[in-house]
Amino acid sequence: MEEFREGTLEVAELKERLACMEARLDAVLAAVDEAVCIVDERDCVVAWNRYATALYGISSNEIVGKHIGMFFSNLLLTQVVQERKEVRGRYHTPCPDKHVLINAMPVHLAERNVGGVCAERDITEVVQLNEKLFRTSEEMVALQQRIEGRAVDSFASIYGHSQGIQEAIAMGRRVAASPAPVLIRGESGCGKELFARALHQASGRTGAFVAINCGAIPEGLFESELFGYQGGAFTGADRKGKAGLLEEAHEGTLFLDEIGDMPREAQVKLLRALQEKSFYRVGGSKAVRVDVRIVAATHRDLEEMVERKEFREDLYYRLNVVTLWLPPLRDRRDDIPELVHKGLQHFGAVYGKLITKVDPDAMAMLLDYPWPGNVRELFNVLERIVVLAEGDVLESRHLPQEWMQHRPLPPMLAKGNFNLADASNQWEKEVIRRVLKENHYNKAAAAKKLGIPRTTLYYKLRQLELD
Repeated sequence: MEEFREGTLEVAELKERLACMEARLDAVLAAVDEAVCIVDERDCVVAWNRYATALYGISSNEIVGKHIGMFFSNLLLTQVVQERKEVRGRYHTPCPDKHVLINAMPVHLAERNVGGVCAERDITEVVQLNEKLFRTSEEMVALQQRIEGRAVDSFASIYGHSQGIQEAIAMGRRVAASPAPVLIRGESGCGKELFARALHQASGRTGAFVAINCGAIPEGLFESELFGYQGGAFTGADRKGKAGLLEEAHEGTLFLDEIGDMPREAQVKLLRALQEKSFYRVGGSKAVRVDVRIVAATHRDLEEMVERKEFREDLYYRLNVVTLWLPPLRDRRDDIPELVHKGLQHFGAVYGKLITKVDPDAMAMLLDYPWPGNVRELFNVLERIVVLAEGDVLESRHLPQEWMQHRPLPPMLAKGNFNLADASNQWEKEVIRRVLKENHYNKAAAAKKLGIPRTTLYYKLRQLELD
């Protein structure tokens, strides 16, 4: 009898612990703001949160306990479970009218695979901006007429709605009217000069916006370019003298791009000019007074340069009054669809060509690519595509071929198995999977695009276990 009571207590305790774990799981599923789905080892749904219901219009009562393949034909989650590898931030189209960024991973219990879990962030609205961004020319003219006479938003040319870029824009709007120096930090190609121009336009200053790339001017000429020179100051100098860029920016904004590359000798003179609001031309004896707002930018680690005595500490503190951090493009992938459509729209107008659609697989490649050159590289790619375009759809074949190295290898190749026959089967499987996806799993259309009879496609599906 005593043993029976102890056993009953243990069962009750286990039930209590199980109930607590279920309550905690329910709380986690309710707390996250992404669509979460959990499947077991048989691909049956065991958890489905309210964001998943909102995204797909399928209630938990309908889907929990059922095979997920009954509701979706294109699933990355089941692939992750089968291949036992996780994915993060992958662009995915689980059904034709939904676009998401997905994190998915298998669930292991000891050495046994017991299912998988995925969290999906909805980016459908962003991807579908294609239809809103490409209006007819009459609509664009009408829109222009409606906004005439209204105040122009200086930051409207900076595209993106990700948190990092919106924080930078908000900060820029707050400090634009101030005379305080601004230091813009970020990798090359992420739009630092565009931000500097927006700051100038929003500042209300009446002078010019003057930009100088500190790394592009030879050290021996830098001082004369920035501060100008007096007539006859050195051999070959204009006898009338020349105003420097600092003088040209009077009552305006001087943008010092790549400030970390400024020669140390020029740093001393610039610091004095900022402090005294005046300077002397090279070879001159008369002080030139200027009212200039300084905006500097760099991709370098100025703090480390100060420690190594490569950049003056006093100038660093003088410039670093307000800092704007611009995120690299790989950290704001949600903005890529909008940037793609804006870029296609811009270059389409420049070259008289119109690309109105982006193939989902091409968009997936654009989202997967790491973009070491940031927005500048993206716009260079888009310009090349528009120049060479023959139709109105951007397809994956239009993208640089070298990008294929950034696409994930088939699982067999990723594991180092380079048997030629197996590798061929894996690539063939990948091609068929892609064509099926592009044709929304219409086998007749897929067979036509592959250039094979439908019966051959059915045979391949069975042979390659793609059923």
